[in-house]
Amino acid sequence: MLAGAGGVTVILNGKPSTMSAEQLASLLRSTPVERIEKAEVIYSTPPQYHVRGAAINLVLRRSHDYSFSGEVHANYTNRFYSNWDAGGNFAFSSPEWSADVTYSAGQAKTKRIIDLYSRHTLADGEHEIAQRQNITSKGTWHRLRAAAEYAPQGKGRLSIAYTGAYTPHTSGLVRADGNLVNSVSSPGGDNTMHNAALRYTSASGLDLSADYTHYSSWQLAAMRNRYADGSRTAFDVVSGQSVDRVNVSADQSHDLGNGWGMTYGGIFSWAGDHDYQRYRLHEGDIATVDTDSHLDEYTGNLYAGVSRQFAKGSFSLSLAGEYYRAGDYDNWSLYPQATLLLTPAEKHLVQISLSSDKTYPSYWEMQQSTSYIDGYSEIRGTPGLRPSKSYNGQAMYMYKQKYIFMLFWNEMPDYFDQTAWQAPDRLALVYQTLNWNTNRQWGANVIVPLRPGKWLDSRLTLTGMRMTQRCDAFHDLAFDRSKWLGVVRMDNTIRLSRKPDLTLDLSGYYQSAAIQGTYDVAPSWSVNAGVKWTFDKSRASLSVRCNDIFESSLPFAKVRYKGQYLDMDSGTYTRSVTVHFSYRFGTYKEKRHKTVDTSRFGH
Repeated sequence: MLAGAGGVTVILNGKPSTMSAEQLASLLRSTPVERIEKAEVIYSTPPQYHVRGAAINLVLRRSHDYSFSGEVHANYTNRFYSNWDAGGNFAFSSPEWSADVTYSAGQAKTKRIIDLYSRHTLADGEHEIAQRQNITSKGTWHRLRAAAEYAPQGKGRLSIAYTGAYTPHTSGLVRADGNLVNSVSSPGGDNTMHNAALRYTSASGLDLSADYTHYSSWQLAAMRNRYADGSRTAFDVVSGQSVDRVNVSADQSHDLGNGWGMTYGGIFSWAGDHDYQRYRLHEGDIATVDTDSHLDEYTGNLYAGVSRQFAKGSFSLSLAGEYYRAGDYDNWSLYPQATLLLTPAEKHLVQISLSSDKTYPSYWEMQQSTSYIDGYSEIRGTPGLRPSKSYNGQAMYMYKQKYIFMLFWNEMPDYFDQTAWQAPDRLALVYQTLNWNTNRQWGANVIVPLRPGKWLDSRLTLTGMRMTQRCDAFHDLAFDRSKWLGVVRMDNTIRLSRKPDLTLDLSGYYQSAAIQGTYDVAPSWSVNAGVKWTFDKSRASLSVRCNDIFESSLPFAKVRYKGQYLDMDSGTYTRSVTVHFSYRFGTYKEKRHKTVDTSRFGH
């Protein structure tokens, strides 16, 4: 996380990575600290990185020696069910060539309990509905990456990489019991992703890259509903998705002398999405519509920027123009970026930044489709769903390179989110992702490190902000709501012993009540703890960690808005216990790599 930023992107050697939190943790665990040349914290990222908003750029040193090294790891996690994963990384380098292979596999089984209480108003009066949804899923997964790089010293770099993700079979069971309907659904399927990437960086600052991604998924679900009035419905639904995506980019940087620099370039991407959904009705009557849709999406972006380093600071300024088209919708957008950094004295630092960003909905959310969770709850797609823009500003003061005081502002036009809505013409709870007019947040952060001795390293983070959310086209329930929100977070690392090397991590947070569309979200809090033992000359580590010890991180949510009445409690089985082991051999040097963005794939 990055205090004061709506989100943060990790960049490795100046290129974006879309790693999950787990992938990032695995990368950092297996990378020796001496492999990191520097870490840049950027609140307003220049456009040549092809990410917007805040970023952390980890710059890795390139080895030109002969070496063979690697790392193996294994995890066991219990969160009601037991899960495992294991894998390894192997790397070879020479003065000009290098190659690396990473493979991991695991088994995941999850369980969720959602308690719903609904007072659903129709023309014939109010209906009181109580449902408990018991949702389980399980499957195995495989991840493979292989890469090679040719980089003669001082003559540029050429690299090629393949990334594959395979989930050969997933299955699940969804049971819903209540006074309206008893439902059973058994979804199952598989999905596969392949990505090939090519990148060339010249010694003169020219950077060319291209990558191709193919993703496909298939699912069959059989649903059986038995209603309290004695009626029944039974149907099967087959759904699938196929996505092809191509990205090409070109970037050029120049050192103009006297601290001045200039960058310019562009990126073009195309994505073709095919989604389908087919029903087979066995009993009863439901409103089902088979869908078979194709969507072509085009994005073109050109940018230019300048920067200047001077004795007591620096500044950068850039502007990107982007054209976006998906189906019948197209849009031109401008994305400014500016940063001013001043160090008037040794103990004082001031940074003012402005950035902008765009977030895209998943392809499945943009389709005309309906998926049924049970006989009462359903998920509906939204054709014409638009990307969301984001404009961010921060003013930060840092004292003694430790104490941080910040003011921040974030405006998100066309913000989209999924919320629940009680249909006015039938007993159906509809989850749908819609565009809002805006989602605005502004407030302040204070970060105070505490180091009373060599045995304790703590950090206190205080956040206060005002949330404003507005949607004029939320069915027939337009809303314009605001709420003050406060967050307190404390992170502690305690040195238990140096021989053996034992550390204890203890962290916790509290968040006051919040809003999300028409939801009122109750306060939430969490406590996490972990113990880590490092041994065998720091090559091996064994850790045990418990997250959300008191199962309090998922807050209770309710709706009391313009006749809508809904209670939702999903805070069951959130505690997890993880045992992690890793061992590095040789002089392990984790290669930087760009992971594939799959955030918009899947149902």
